[in-house]
Amino acid sequence: MQRNAMLRATLNGLFALALLAVAAPSQAGFGDALKKMKEQSGKKSKEAIDKAVQVVETPDTKKDSTAAAPAPATATAAPAAAATSSDASATKVAAVSTKFDFVPGDKVILADDFTQDELGEFPVRWKAIWGNFEVAESGGERWLRCMSPDGTVRLRLPEAPALPEYWTLEFDFYGTAPMEGAMSVKGMTKDDRTVWEATWPANVGVSFRSGEFYSTTPLAGATGPDGRHHFMLMARKNSLKVYMDRERMVNAPELATTMGVVMALDIRLWANTQPMITNVRYAEGCKPAQDLLATGKLVTYGIHFATGSDVVLADSAPILRQVAAWLQANPQAKLSIVGHTDNVGGAASNLDLSKRRAASVARVLSEQFSIAADRLTPGGRGDTQAVASNDKPEGRAMNRRVEFAKL
Repeated sequence: MQRNAMLRATLNGLFALALLAVAAPSQAGFGDALKKMKEQSGKKSKEAIDKAVQVVETPDTKKDSTAAAPAPATATAAPAAAATSSDASATKVAAVSTKFDFVPGDKVILADDFTQDELGEFPVRWKAIWGNFEVAESGGERWLRCMSPDGTVRLRLPEAPALPEYWTLEFDFYGTAPMEGAMSVKGMTKDDRTVWEATWPANVGVSFRSGEFYSTTPLAGATGPDGRHHFMLMARKNSLKVYMDRERMVNAPELATTMGVVMALDIRLWANTQPMITNVRYAEGCKPAQDLLATGKLVTYGIHFATGSDVVLADSAPILRQVAAWLQANPQAKLSIVGHTDNVGGAASNLDLSKRRAASVARVLSEQFSIAADRLTPGGRGDTQAVASNDKPEGRAMNRRVEFAKL
């Protein structure tokens, strides 16, 4: 069985290299003829790989080999936790690089973890551009998995002449080698022209192209492309920043305008190893704040916790750094910190969790950002002060928040 696995891996690797040599991506994307050729090539290569493995199988090993293959509707190996949360207890929030300045938008337009979709089906919140996709399950999570060697999906967003001036997009990606360029996010015009494109893992990093602007940045500490990563984009008018995990990988100060106005966001998954995405969140805003508490209150979605936990995750650093700077600039000011949850779970447990999370935020500001503890008053409201309906994922995402208010 070990020999069979080695043979399959070797053949898959050779196929991936050949496929990349034939079909390296261009700025404008693939033509219809090239897409068809790639899909046919992928099918034929997979059939050849399966046949080659069957030649060396014995009756005793065939059953085991079949059992080890990916099931059609569920992933057999559970992806590890995202890098933004797996080391939460080991990384201090204040130690996160100041280059990581991602703050999620505050008006959620689309939130999708694929739990509302049937396993094995295409998700309702997405549009298929090409390729074969299905909702899969792995490690207790739902994922959108690309079953073909190349495929592209598009977020179903409200019709508008352009994307908002300020928006953010984030999601988790999981992939296994071989994959030279397994995932791309593209800003598309009305007539399907590519304005900009960010690709992972180009030399175990993120490459970016918009018009004549091009950059490629390696992911620090990454020894290979395998595993789970959190991908983030933050648009500020005609500029765009791209992040992976807690690193800023792209800082494009001026996007190309010759191709047209971006009206759609595409995600392309193009490896022969069935890459996947989940926990997609697209939101409008938030605008850079001149005074965080100019209105006396700050509602933020940039403070994160592990599910059911009160531990403040390290990717909460950007917004907590801003709050700490405001408090330092206003030494007489005091703030209340109020946690809010959605209605998933019991009311009593949600109330307790919201209080503990607010207390954790106060503790981080005090212990890691040198803010006097007596200037912070934590509290929680659980799910009793919803700002949106809990009937939809977008509403639940809006209700999970932390609010700061002047005292």
